[in-house]
Amino acid sequence: MRPLRLLPALAAVVALALAGCSAGSSPDAPGDAAGQTLRFGDQAGQQQALLEASGVLAGTPYQVEFSQFPAAAPLLEALRGEAVDIGVAGDSPTLNALGASDDISIVSATRTPSAGGLAVLVPPGSPIRSVADLRGKRVSPTTQGSIGHYLLLQALREAGIPANEVQISFLQPVDAAAAFRTGAIDAWSTWDPYTAVAQQDNGARVVRDNRGLSPGLSFLDANNDSLDDPDKRAAMTDFVARYARALEWAQSHPDELTAIYAKLTQRPPEVAKTIAQRAQRRAVPLDATAVGDLQGVADNLRSFGVLRQDVQVAPRVRDLGAPAP
Repeated sequence: MRPLRLLPALAAVVALALAGCSAGSSPDAPGDAAGQTLRFGDQAGQQQALLEASGVLAGTPYQVEFSQFPAAAPLLEALRGEAVDIGVAGDSPTLNALGASDDISIVSATRTPSAGGLAVLVPPGSPIRSVADLRGKRVSPTTQGSIGHYLLLQALREAGIPANEVQISFLQPVDAAAAFRTGAIDAWSTWDPYTAVAQQDNGARVVRDNRGLSPGLSFLDANNDSLDDPDKRAAMTDFVARYARALEWAQSHPDELTAIYAKLTQRPPEVAKTIAQRAQRRAVPLDATAVGDLQGVADNLRSFGVLRQDVQVAPRVRDLGAPAP
């Protein structure tokens, strides 16, 4: 009877071997993007506006399907669950996702050269004039592990204030915006488009932006199963190159980008213009500099207790090869 008990296991091994042969290659073999559907995770329509305004997706042999998320945390959860193939996220949420799962890799990087709408905000009439005044106050860094959370913790450390001396309340962006308007929180650490909307609609004032506190990096992160599919990876590789060209296009076409962003999101032109100006980024190589900067953020998050375990960045990079234009 023993040989019969071994048959299912043997059949499974043979099936896996045949599946590998039918795929025709190892995970790193060339693929064909034609006919693929690439599911892209975006936040608040910003990247979709960029890609549509620049026209870089014209003539792709694959389809791009956009899904919109209010913040990086739910986007990365969808990425882990294979609801999307590739998506955009900042440094802190990317690291939290890497720490929580082996299902995600970093495939491309961008950098904002100046303050890009990531800031700690207070209402216009607030007595808070500096980060030091946040002691004992109610502050939302938007979602836990977000770039807003990292900025707040960095700003508090810079001011010499222990984080436990601030009343931190994690809220989804829509809830945080409502709490900010009604005075339920005293300050809000968030990012565009929420920063721009709060400034335009509520006269919000910046008490600290991200200059000197974060490296200004954002990433395209991908699901590893999608990366291991040669055809899907071929589509992603092409997409990453086109995305870099779109970022380059945006440098010299701010008005076109503003117009399509305002149309896509139904935001006022003044808000759309501010967001477009502050969203100027460039693709950068996933080299030792970028990886080192992200590792520095990871080490800070570990020291803050946001990351529950060490995260080593370099092994989690699968560069799809779009150098800075």
